[in-house]
Amino acid sequence: MPFLSFGSKKDKIKKLIEEERFDEIVSMAVKDKKALNALIELLDDNVPGIRGDALLILGMIVEQRADAVGAHLDKILPKAVELTKNRNPYVKENAMVLSYELTRRFPDRIMKLKDTIVEDLIEELREGDKNTKGFALMLLGELGASEAKEYVEELVNVEDKVILPFEGKKWVSLGEIAKETLEKLS
Repeated sequence: MPFLSFGSKKDKIKKLIEEERFDEIVSMAVKDKKALNALIELLDDNVPGIRGDALLILGMIVEQRADAVGAHLDKILPKAVELTKNRNPYVKENAMVLSYELTRRFPDRIMKLKDTIVEDLIEELREGDKNTKGFALMLLGELGASEAKEYVEELVNVEDKVILPFEGKKWVSLGEIAKETLEKLS
């Protein structure tokens, strides 16, 4: 690597993603805020694979050094929740995993963003596909979003099976997830 670098961090991170050098990106992003910001910017990339990989790498960072992303929750979480609506399954699943992990690891700090996120999740309960609805139910339960209770109750008797990228959430009825959410909201 040359002493003077004139390329942007975003381009460098994107190139590393294309070369599948994820561990290297994690290491850079943990040490360098500009690299982390560049990774966050890639959540808006035109290429779904780059967006999905950026979500995956952010999830890796959260697993290894959650504190490194804590200051950026206000940018990352709303964007990740928004990307759970993406039609590309790779983007959608990685967005679900990242959103859930951030909510689990930063419960106190997430509450500042709760209002914005809850509105999106309620919209997903009304308009999303069954898997998106299942995810929205899980996240609403984690957030303790009692304002969504009436929407959750509407799904208690739904027998459609969902497949979510979480342990124990494959081929589970939407109604079962709704019941678990209601228990958390009570």
